Amino acid sequence: MIAARMRLLRLLPRGGGALLALLQAARAVVPALMAIAVGRLVTVLFQDRGVRAAAVAAIAVAGLFLLDQVAWLIFQPLRTLVVRRIDGDLRARMRAIATGLPRLDILESEEFQDRISRAVDKGMGIAQERSAGNAAVGQLVLILRMVSAVAAAVVVAMFSVPLAVLLFVAALAMRAVVRRQWMKIIDKLDAETAGQRYEHYVSSQAVYFAAKDVRLFGLSDWFAGRFRAAAVRTYGPVWREMLGVLRRQWPIVAGSLLAGAVVLGAPAWAVLDGRLEPGRLITYVLAGFGVLAISGMGMEAYDIEYGLRGIADADALVDAYGMKEAQPVTQPQPSPPEVVFDDVVFSYPGARRPVLDGLTLTIPAGQVVAVVGENGAGKTTFVKLLAGLYRPESGTITVGGSTARPAMTALFQDFVKYPASLRENVTGGLDGDDNAVLSALERAGAADLPASLDTLLWREGPDGTDLSGGQWQRVALARALHGVAAGRRLLVLDEPTANLDVRAEASFYDQVVAQVRDTTTILISHRLSTVRAADRIIVLHDGRVAEDGTHDELLALGGRYARFFTTQAEAFR
Repeated sequence: MIAARMRLLRLLPRGGGALLALLQAARAVVPALMAIAVGRLVTVLFQDRGVRAAAVAAIAVAGLFLLDQVAWLIFQPLRTLVVRRIDGDLRARMRAIATGLPRLDILESEEFQDRISRAVDKGMGIAQERSAGNAAVGQLVLILRMVSAVAAAVVVAMFSVPLAVLLFVAALAMRAVVRRQWMKIIDKLDAETAGQRYEHYVSSQAVYFAAKDVRLFGLSDWFAGRFRAAAVRTYGPVWREMLGVLRRQWPIVAGSLLAGAVVLGAPAWAVLDGRLEPGRLITYVLAGFGVLAISGMGMEAYDIEYGLRGIADADALVDAYGMKEAQPVTQPQPSPPEVVFDDVVFSYPGARRPVLDGLTLTIPAGQVVAVVGENGAGKTTFVKLLAGLYRPESGTITVGGSTARPAMTALFQDFVKYPASLRENVTGGLDGDDNAVLSALERAGAADLPASLDTLLWREGPDGTDLSGGQWQRVALARALHGVAAGRRLLVLDEPTANLDVRAEASFYDQVVAQVRDTTTILISHRLSTVRAADRIIVLHDGRVAEDGTHDELLALGGRYARFFTTQAEAFR
């Protein structure tokens, strides 16, 4: 435990905590000095030692008060800065772990999500943020609070050493009891990390993502009920523990009253007995309460406990996965690559059967290949394996002769709408001048968008705008085409016409795919009218290639593809 606390202090230099420590150290000695100064002022006034002596004593009291207030005013914003720097460093390391993971299934696992949530996320609902920065600063505050209590105890010892020791030990004992009781609440919170994520998910859905459904279908009460149920399920054990702690506080209250009586009574009795001056009475009473202040468990105790647990989870992630760099990506190539799947097997965790079971497939360089099949046939899994987001259980995947993550550009059905300018939504972090951006928009059929390249595509921005579903899809297509122009010669379009109308779908192939013939292109689609002109069509079934050929060849075969195509065509006859 001591080693863990010392580690928190070693985090402070990362956030520039030297000045913070100096300010808190100054505040730590103020209570003891204030007790002495106030006692001195009272003595001077009682003994009528003159205006000069009274003024000096008053200035000392005012100066100490001003020092404490100024230090506090500087401490608060500086504390925030130090905390944010330490937390930023930890989040950067956790980001490096997440991006360096070899497979998405690790990232998506409940264990990984729980650990990384505790490492970098806020402690929702009760107490403070679960933060390494808050923990480090909290440890500094606690140590200097202890220094303040020791300094006050030294002042009390000038009156009575046994009384100083008694007060100090009693204060620490009360603090230990209170801490042991309240820290059990954090155990309950950490046990329901998934519940906290679900509660946040329900609330964000109701306010943002499902706002139209809430109004159209009157789902306000339904969402409210789900939120209340999630809150009760998540925080019910916490609330019960809190009530239990409150019921067990009477010994602490009694101890505090007794300690306060001793602090007031012992010096007062000495004054009445003539053994102590009235001014010294004030000094020892203030110093005594300064000692007892350590018995109060401030929010730094929660900060420390939360942060220690978050750091422990961060350490566990580092131990399990290491501080690896993100998987290397093959450099863009001037020519399209060949894609080879050799006896690839892949299963999702907990699945009864593999999604891909011995998939063997070769896609020559520059070919346009469509991959079709019923729901669950493994089409999207095929793309994720190709992109290096998952790793096969067995078999190999090579792109351009390499097993490294390929330099590819992909448009998934659930593409991202970035809250950024139109230009940034197209470039996607790649370099490119405005001419390249406009060219990509034109080839994607999005040249007539009601937005300039600088327009913020974010409906919540004061100067931003939003687009229709079809317009957003064309922007996403432009992003994919811009990637191709930048040298990513492997293009994957997963359900590219999902949000386009029938007319746009009919011209999709001519407008987009025909313009990237110098690229290995893979189309994933349920709408077979989009893929009929592909160089080659692959039908997946039971994790393998069931049929392989051109549109005319597969129709003549009369197999699965023919049945799919005929069924869809019937709807338009």
